[in-house]
Amino acid sequence: MIVEKAHAKLNLALRILGRHEDGYHNIDTIFQSIELSDTIHVEAADTIEVTCTDPALACDETNLAYKAAVALRPFCRNRQGARIHIEKKIPIAAGLGGGSADCATTLRCLNRLWGLKLPYEELCRIGAALGADVPFCLRGGTARGRGRGDIITQLPDFPSMMVMLIHPHITIHTEQAYAKFDENPIDLPLRFDLMEKAVWHGSLDELSKLMGNTFESLVIPDYPEIERCKDILEMYDLKPMLSGSGPTVFAIVPPPGDIGMLSIVGGVLDDADVFVSRFSRGEGYGDEY
Repeated sequence: MIVEKAHAKLNLALRILGRHEDGYHNIDTIFQSIELSDTIHVEAADTIEVTCTDPALACDETNLAYKAAVALRPFCRNRQGARIHIEKKIPIAAGLGGGSADCATTLRCLNRLWGLKLPYEELCRIGAALGADVPFCLRGGTARGRGRGDIITQLPDFPSMMVMLIHPHITIHTEQAYAKFDENPIDLPLRFDLMEKAVWHGSLDELSKLMGNTFESLVIPDYPEIERCKDILEMYDLKPMLSGSGPTVFAIVPPPGDIGMLSIVGGVLDDADVFVSRFSRGEGYGDEY
């Protein structure tokens, strides 16, 4: 059996640039993986089977981990199968890339289990066809994503920072959030050149001044629950922001950090999940898996 962590991601900045004729959208984003993670267990089997500790997650052909196995199977000489079990910790449909992380980790695990020895670039190509965030999740760490978010430029690991996340118990479908952009194209001018410099310098002060997310203007007006989460974090002099299309709100906690805030914030909210995590390098840094 092979066991690996599937790390959640944050978008430290996200700008929607426009819509393709094929319906996809061009974006520019800075990804950051965090320690909050699912755990993927993979072992040999005759067929492809996916199970999960969270009954709310579909484990059929629509599951991204299942799709990862199907996509890799043609590379096997004997059309091998696999039993894939997901220990779910990342909230579902939360803007944290949980499905993409599970997919990427399954690709890495099966590449090893089935002895395929496919290089990182090939796994990226396969993963990009399954989900725009999958190529980033194959390596994690800190990176810039362009195109649909699947064209990755790896950046130096940002120093490990504590981060607080609040996930309100609401659902926002990414397709619906992008549809709002199509109805009202908002251009959020973000300086990604300066953000890259801030990452290279490891400067939280520089980074914090440059962060932003187009989805905030599109999504938050319809969801007062998100605004409430932001208000609570701002009470502690933090700078909260939406991750992806939401609904999760996060804020970087400047050093030395205060984990005691978790119990305080958690005590205020009874309709949201509260997490404390840290920036992470993620998994799978080698060129061969």
